Amino acid sequence: MDFKIASEKKLTDGTKRFFIQVQNNELIYLGYFLESFEGWCNYTTPNKNKSLLQVDVTPDFIDEFEKLLCFIKEWKLENN
Repeated sequence: MDFKIASEKKLTDGTKRFFIQVQNNELIYLGYFLESFEGWCNYTTPNKNKSLLQVDVTPDFIDEFEKLLCFIKEWKLENN
């Protein structure tokens, strides 16, 4: 999947916030994929006109989420 982490920071409650830039045609796939990990994180598109996701990851799942991002990055979507 074609995305890059634009920025990340740790919030005062231990949550880690990622801003992820993703290609328009892959945004919905990444969103659906993240949705399946309910409890690990929540996400939103802070600006509906940009392909940028804000993902807040709970402290208990930060390590797993970072591994998940590495896995997703290697996933190649096929154009039909």
